Amino acid sequence: MESKKLERSIGLIGSAATLIGYVVGASIFILPGELAPSTGPALFVAFLIASVPALLSCFVTAQIGCAYPESGAPYVAASRNLSPFWGFMLVWSLLTGATIGIPLIAYSFADYLAFFVTDLNPKPVALGTVAFFAVINLLGARISVKAQGVMVVAFIAALLIFGLGGLPHVELANFRPMFPNGFGPVLGAAIPAYFSFVGFSMIADLAGEVDRPGWTIPRALAIAFSCIIFFYTLVPLTLVGIVPWTELGAMKATVAEAARLFTPEIVASLISVGALFAAATSLNGILLAISRDVYALAEDRIFPRQLGELRGRHNVPKAAILTVAGVGFIGTAVGATITRYAVAAVMAIMLLQILSAAAVFALPKRSPERFKNAAFQLRPLWRVVCSVGLIAVSLLFIGLGVAQDPSAARVFIVLVLLGAAYYAARKATLRRQGLQIEDVLRKDRALAAAD
Repeated sequence: MESKKLERSIGLIGSAATLIGYVVGASIFILPGELAPSTGPALFVAFLIASVPALLSCFVTAQIGCAYPESGAPYVAASRNLSPFWGFMLVWSLLTGATIGIPLIAYSFADYLAFFVTDLNPKPVALGTVAFFAVINLLGARISVKAQGVMVVAFIAALLIFGLGGLPHVELANFRPMFPNGFGPVLGAAIPAYFSFVGFSMIADLAGEVDRPGWTIPRALAIAFSCIIFFYTLVPLTLVGIVPWTELGAMKATVAEAARLFTPEIVASLISVGALFAAATSLNGILLAISRDVYALAEDRIFPRQLGELRGRHNVPKAAILTVAGVGFIGTAVGATITRYAVAAVMAIMLLQILSAAAVFALPKRSPERFKNAAFQLRPLWRVVCSVGLIAVSLLFIGLGVAQDPSAARVFIVLVLLGAAYYAARKATLRRQGLQIEDVLRKDRALAAAD
């Protein structure tokens, strides 16, 4: 009986839309107002600085997705080129991030909805949002990506209305002096600004469902990065040009409130709707991408094999999707207080980046055939620059996280230790069944890149 395979149903436009929707969350509608009091008019410079490590992540992701054109590619690359344990820890860090990230986004969605509905109870809305996008993902990647595309168009329209519509109302005097507090605060603001760029690696998680991945993935990353850096420059520039930087800190829904100064109320409300869609696309992207990592681990027997089963007409990893949704649902049910552990989620993302970069660094030596057959290949110098640079930035963020919130760092360490304990127990279980994880991985999956 022929084994089921994931459908390669995601084209270039779908890949780019999924990436843009995943990376661009509600933060661009809120974060500029929080950073402006320290950066002054140079707010846009902080986002430009933050784009540098994001660009490194794009190159690392393109290399992984093209060398391993299959679902859960970051996990596969780390497990084959580093060790099975580190491949598992990469996915475990993603699940840790999902446990915290899904509730954060779900409650952000509820908070923006409260802009339109008074006396809104946020918990049922947040839980309903998670459940809704779980159902969308269960219908298949094609449906999920189409929904992503519609929502991306909506929030891009909102950002364009604000960014371009506000340019005629910009006061050049608001940009003088450009660095009122010096350059140091601008550099410091680049660190939280970088959070708005996190997520480019998700396209590699979907590599098994991307049509012609060797051709599509690098181009989708280029399109998505170009669009995102355009909006992340345009919005801060327009915002500071319309509202003096000294006043931005008092605004909550910064972009929507600033829009009220030059557009009718209905247009400002539409911009708030755009923020709703931005939050929704990030949530949808988490369920879509991380479920594929769970599916890949199940194929390697590290997670129970039931999580690697494909169901339905479109061969959907339904058990894996429900697992990720369930983890997020539990976190959301705990309540909004889970936001105190947001730093732990960020540290999990940094661990993912470190392991992905290390896998790319080792790729030509540990998996020469994979590297040779990849449609996209980083030249030796650029491969070192991207890998080492991304590792250095990620270690810096982890260090800052420990300094900023030691309690969250302890939570992260506990979660890592729990993951290590599960891996050891699972390895022992497989050994009793006469299986070695290393032997499973040596039977490297046939390249799915035979387009």
